[in-house]
Amino acid sequence: MRNILVVNGSVSGDASVSRALVEVAVQRLLGINPDASVTHRDLSHGAVPHLTPATVAGVRAVANTDHELSTQALSDELIAELQAADVVVIGAPMHNFSIPSSLRAWFDHVLRRRVTFSYSEAGPKGLLTSKRRHMRSFDPPW
Repeated sequence: MRNILVVNGSVSGDASVSRALVEVAVQRLLGINPDASVTHRDLSHGAVPHLTPATVAGVRAVANTDHELSTQALSDELIAELQAADVVVIGAPMHNFSIPSSLRAWFDHVLRRRVTFSYSEAGPKGLLTSKRRHMRSFDPPW
């Protein structure tokens, strides 16, 4: 584990329980591998905009306009972070019985057909094959 990607979806700042849990997880990972690099992607400041009719082709089709090309560039940046990560820690609080829309926007940008997934006869297939799903539970720090 050399690279840790941390994606925080909470808008609650220091009052966020999910941020506190993410920090505990990251510190435990760093305890295992102190030389790991950590990339933080904080979604609370609108860094990943929602897709619109003017931008959707940047991640779903062929980008042509300035808006589409800008969206594609951001999508490429986010995917590069994901591809470089050995471990991904996602802080996903519940807002109105669902994940925050900012986290949904991040997924909209990193889930790109022929880049991070493809369709097969068996359904969608992930293309980031060096990644594996692994969940750990731990006691919160309080």
